[in-house]
Amino acid sequence: MSDEIYKSLFEHSYSIMLIIHPESGSIIDANQAACDYYGYQKQELTNLHIQDINTLSQEQVFQEMQSAATESRNYFNFQHQLANGEIKDVEVFSGPIVIGLKKYLYSIIHDISKRKQIERQIKLEQHFSNSLINSLPGVMYVFDQLGNFKRWNKNLESISGYSSKQIKTMNPLDFITIKDRASVRKAIKQVFQKGYANIEARLASIDGRITPYLFTGYKFAQKEINYLVGVGLDISERVKTEKEKENLIKQLQESLSQVKQLSGFIPICATCKNIRDDKGYWNQIESYIKERSEAEFSHSICPDCAHKLYAELKKDL
Repeated sequence: MSDEIYKSLFEHSYSIMLIIHPESGSIIDANQAACDYYGYQKQELTNLHIQDINTLSQEQVFQEMQSAATESRNYFNFQHQLANGEIKDVEVFSGPIVIGLKKYLYSIIHDISKRKQIERQIKLEQHFSNSLINSLPGVMYVFDQLGNFKRWNKNLESISGYSSKQIKTMNPLDFITIKDRASVRKAIKQVFQKGYANIEARLASIDGRITPYLFTGYKFAQKEINYLVGVGLDISERVKTEKEKENLIKQLQESLSQVKQLSGFIPICATCKNIRDDKGYWNQIESYIKERSEAEFSHSICPDCAHKLYAELKKDL
């Protein structure tokens, strides 16, 4: 390679470039862009080894250099330390080059610190988002207008019994009992038309368990595609309470009905104490009350009646 071409391709390039000895790791040459980036004078930089810059262990560095020298790999991600101690994320394209009949490694370095920082931020935000979603009570879901699931929380998997792989191929109505599907389908349509809906429906798990849920849904758009995001809450306890309340009300109504039958004016004979019913028939008082309540009667004789009926018996005694 002529000096003119070498200067044009190496020394005057704006890309960071290093020539490295493949066995010792010593930096044979560095262009001005490399000196500016690492913060060394050229003489200082060429007195270093790549191990002085790369944060990997010496053994790891030599393994990677071997990969580059044998051309089994030519792309690497490293962290390099600058002269001021700052650590930078870099991507390195490295491969063999022959200069003066000697074989070296020719490396082009790109700073990707900003890109790595963005990637780390995205991962952090994704982790936060996943943690937030999985901490929500009940089931959480996101699907498009075709019913394709895009996101869901772990609760949907654990409650329904379906795996992540299965849910990817399922439709939201697959989780709903057959009797409730028509109303849920209508509610989903309302979300995409009006922006919001909620509905009570029964969720069917993979093992056949049926659980009442309150489902909510909101519409949102991303990249001109409409999605439904919602949450489903288990309302088993509320349904149980409502049924108990309904049963209690029914019992009270029956009791009130019985009381009502015995309320008001009751025509009773002043002498024999029989009661006249709604049809005009006279009945014994115990028959009348027994037909209109759950009361049971036992018969005895009070002291006054006993005295009147059995006075002669008492005289004999």
